[in-house]
Amino acid sequence: MTPLSQPDEAKPPKADNPLKPLLILVVVTVVAAAAYWLVQRFFPLVMPEPTVHAGVGEPLSYLELSPLTGDAPPTSLADIKNHVTLLNFWGTWCPPCRNELPHIAQLRQRFAGQEAFRLLAVSCPAGGQSNDVQSLQEETAALLKRLEFRLPTYYDPDGGTEFSVRKLIAEQGYPTTILLDRRGVIRAVWVGYRPGVETEMERYISQLLEEKK
Repeated sequence: MTPLSQPDEAKPPKADNPLKPLLILVVVTVVAAAAYWLVQRFFPLVMPEPTVHAGVGEPLSYLELSPLTGDAPPTSLADIKNHVTLLNFWGTWCPPCRNELPHIAQLRQRFAGQEAFRLLAVSCPAGGQSNDVQSLQEETAALLKRLEFRLPTYYDPDGGTEFSVRKLIAEQGYPTTILLDRRGVIRAVWVGYRPGVETEMERYISQLLEEKK
């Protein structure tokens, strides 16, 4: 007879890696922090009060913009003197910018009868400064056509205008919008987009237009 097989001796359980829980905690923390940063950067639920932002009260030292689409004329600091100016940096590649864009176009229409108001919508290439103006123009024009917006746009030829703004407000992000008074002084700053921010912009524009020169 074939003898019955003997059961295998019980093997001791493998010891858990003591570093595994710590590694999981680190990964979860990093992912959560990254997600929070992305939400606040691109879809902020709460934005700082625009009139107490860094840069408010400082004069813009440089502005040189070239026409990109529509009937936008070349524009410099001298051209916006004695004007209330909303300067908006955005990109066709930026989802929050595309969400904000209809409201920027509406603000232009809202104040179309105000000769003292200027809106400068600056289309920015992905990844920073680029010399490929033709591609930038084609992408911008295609988006505006698809959305059926009549909004003159500009580009920043040497990146100097955006650099001068970033240096004052000490913050990166898209969209970025600053409101300048008739003296070219920054009076409000918005970085990022959330629904309803256009109402704030409209209110502050109206207030500045009512101020005496």
